[in-house]
Amino acid sequence: MNGTAPRNIISAMSDDQLKTLVQDETEGGNAMVNDLVRENLALREEVQNLRMYRSLAYKDPLTGLRNRRYLEERLAEEIDRSRRAPDGVFSVLLVDLDEFKAINDTFGHAEGDRILIWVARFLERNVRDHDIVCRTGGDEFVILLPNAGEEGSALLVNRLRAALEAANAGRMNAVGLSIGAATWPDQGSSAERLLESADMAMYQSKQRKKAARLPAKTVPMRVQVSEDETLPWGGPTTGS
Repeated sequence: MNGTAPRNIISAMSDDQLKTLVQDETEGGNAMVNDLVRENLALREEVQNLRMYRSLAYKDPLTGLRNRRYLEERLAEEIDRSRRAPDGVFSVLLVDLDEFKAINDTFGHAEGDRILIWVARFLERNVRDHDIVCRTGGDEFVILLPNAGEEGSALLVNRLRAALEAANAGRMNAVGLSIGAATWPDQGSSAERLLESADMAMYQSKQRKKAARLPAKTVPMRVQVSEDETLPWGGPTTGS
């Protein structure tokens, strides 16, 4: 390659091709091309680092889920997309752990963290591939359901409840989940109002449990980190 190698050609090369070019041009004494190639490699490394930092900024360090910052940006995008679509609609689910403070106080925060990690994996396994599960803080999770109306969100809530029961059949104690759903735009035209509606529905779910005298542990869920390791309060009942 001669000394007038265009920048666009260099930019289109792979890293391996660039390294080979550096060697060839160095041996040929072409300093200008060598400088361009090294500059391009440095820029690529900088872009990769920026992408890594951006990913970390949007990730919850405990569970590996997306965090509140990501949810806020994604909700804004989803509202914009739905406004432009003829029949645009989407829903959110707000999921909250019942009696989580009592579990932390009884078994310690390390065990509480294990519950949060388990719930994160549980939610990811039971949503659609394009749904987005976020941990927004403490024991609160939000699931974004693109293109899902009230019927679709209700189906997912029922699926989650059934999966919890199946996962913990025969367990003495378990952690309960309260779930509230809200659909854009009928139950909130802004992200803030939509989450408020979901939060209100979740709170009503908690109140119904209390009114019926159904403690959190009666909503079955195997709190399990691996196939052969369960949390101390989740052991099987006698004879199971």
